[in-house]
Amino acid sequence: MPLLQTGPDRARFLIRAVADAVPLADFIAAIGADASIIIVDRIGPPGQPHTVVAEMSHDRARSLEQQFSLSHQLMIEPDRPLSLFR
Repeated sequence: MPLLQTGPDRARFLIRAVADAVPLADFIAAIGADASIIIVDRIGPPGQPHTVVAEMSHDRARSLEQQFSLSHQLMIEPDRPLSLFR
């Protein structure tokens, strides 16, 4: 299944909290000034999202994946288009 490509070497990724939403809120606050990551959507209760859809380069996503694997608090995965009966 293809990634949701948004430009040359850019795609959308899902970032979600593993247990509670606190690490995700901290992550969202920390990337506020990072122009390489664009938050496209927040999923969950208002003010307490459990998942965000973020647009970034593949290299930035790999870097975050390595960072998250050390903390075990957040996960990142490619955002793939939904399909029915596939």
